[in-house]
Amino acid sequence: HTGLGVGASRFGAELALDLLDGRDSEALRLRAFRSKPIPFPPEPLRWAVIQLTRDRLDAADRNQGRRGLWLRTLDRLGLGFDS
Repeated sequence: HTGLGVGASRFGAELALDLLDGRDSEALRLRAFRSKPIPFPPEPLRWAVIQLTRDRLDAADRNQGRRGLWLRTLDRLGLGFDS
């Protein structure tokens, strides 16, 4: 997990426990859990995409939140970081 690793790890652990116990939970009904993730490109392309995205997020922070072409494209694809 990147960024908010502690919270994401706890959430993941709760999902795993629900699965192991066979319990139904609100989290298990989330679309993000029920669908397969988009396959991520292999290294070294993965590293380059992550570095580009990090750089563009930094640039948006310096630019009063104005997102450039790369971030807007990710947003349109549903891969954005707009939380």
